[in-house]
Amino acid sequence: MLYEKLTIPINLPRPYNNEINIEYPHIALIKQLLNSSKTNETSIINLFNNYFLEKVSLKIKNIVENWILIFIKNIVPIILKSSDKDQGLYQLLRFIDNIIFNFSYLEELINRKFTYDNLSNILTFSGYMTNLISQDKKLLDILDPDYAMRLNGNITFYQSTFDKIDSNIYDEEALLDALRKNHRFLKFQILFALIKNDIDIQKASNEFSLLAQATLNKTLAIAEKKIIKKYDFKCDQYCIIAYGRFGTMTMTSNSDLDLVFIHNDIEQNSKKNHRSIYIDLFRMVINILSTKTKEGMLYEVDTKLKPSGKYGPIASTFSNFKEYQENKTYSWEKIALKKIRLVSKKNKLTSDVSSLIKNLQSIPILSKQVAAEVKLMRTDNKKPNSNVAFKSSAPSKWFETKYSAGGQRDIEFLKFFYLDPSINKNTHEYDKQILFLNKMEKMFFKLDQIMNICYLDEKQDHLTLKAISILNSETNKKDLGSLKSSINLGKIEIYNTLNEIIQRLEKDS
Repeated sequence: MLYEKLTIPINLPRPYNNEINIEYPHIALIKQLLNSSKTNETSIINLFNNYFLEKVSLKIKNIVENWILIFIKNIVPIILKSSDKDQGLYQLLRFIDNIIFNFSYLEELINRKFTYDNLSNILTFSGYMTNLISQDKKLLDILDPDYAMRLNGNITFYQSTFDKIDSNIYDEEALLDALRKNHRFLKFQILFALIKNDIDIQKASNEFSLLAQATLNKTLAIAEKKIIKKYDFKCDQYCIIAYGRFGTMTMTSNSDLDLVFIHNDIEQNSKKNHRSIYIDLFRMVINILSTKTKEGMLYEVDTKLKPSGKYGPIASTFSNFKEYQENKTYSWEKIALKKIRLVSKKNKLTSDVSSLIKNLQSIPILSKQVAAEVKLMRTDNKKPNSNVAFKSSAPSKWFETKYSAGGQRDIEFLKFFYLDPSINKNTHEYDKQILFLNKMEKMFFKLDQIMNICYLDEKQDHLTLKAISILNSETNKKDLGSLKSSINLGKIEIYNTLNEIIQRLEKDS
């Protein structure tokens, strides 16, 4: 083997973080980096240079030695001036490890010394950002101080980029890679604008959502063209419903797409099996978005909210969707339906679905039924008498906000209950509680945005100094400790308040 890749966490583990096992093969090197404040610049440069050159074969060494040394000599002094130099040096280690065989990237890098200040900002911010910048040298263009970004809340910016991809000149794998490379370039612009404070978290989220919509639009155009070629049939009567963050235009950098696919009812005298054709169209869409290639994937697609559930067909007819929504949905599904968005192009079916949803959203939802479902969700069947007992606190990691006790889902239920006059009879108390819930919801939203810029999959219990700075500024907290305290106390209050309402409704039934 020419080179042993590093196997270390995505972000620098902290000495007090017991969740991360730091007994990996490269622990000695990491410990040296953690003592960077006690080490001079020359020693650090030699540390990096010797580490990488000793690990590669002689053939590779002769190629990369000069490039690596030039880069390290120029970037290390910049990182050492940053507020989080330990994190920066740690990510520099990961960055070089990722690009060491990419000779064209290394050559480009040493010719772009004017990008090193911005590159240092990336390295000191997060491992996720480091991963992105190391995947494509084209992203170095964005780090050019003279690069002009056009993030103005307009989907046209994203669509025009995708429109330049001509699906006729690519084979399938090349087309998927072209989509992913362009998507990554667009997403990285949003991320970099955020960490430079050119845009705030709210605007970044809107840009992520516009990017997702433009990506879906291009994906649908490609899939429709393939269907016409394959079946000589135009799929023009379907509708796609977005739930979750895509539905509410509050996407994070790593949000998935919660989608429900609907097509028109099949005509009895039709000569073609329209249903199978539409199913094929939707499968193509999911594959284009979710297939993992050498350039990664675009989005994970979640279709479990469809009428047939997690394991049924990926799409339903309009009649089946209507029947399910009118007669078979749980109350929590009715609540979720109030926060959806139709994300496919307009046609007769989307008009019919839109009218149906408006009617469904106007139907009252019984508070007692919602309470019974929430209680069932919280039941732990492994514990004795769990069907009658609630936890009195909200035990979870401080950064977990979606399904944790006292998190975003509980806020949605509380807001629903507060609309019921029989539950909230005090107008002043109602205003006070809604203000509190809105405050917590915004805090959770901003925390989710930052966590998803720092991590891809498994989250660690800490953030980098620059990430903390943005989060504190956006939430008006003086430090991370204050933010953690506010989140944990807020979760407990939300959780216990929801319990009280559920128990009160249960007694009244």
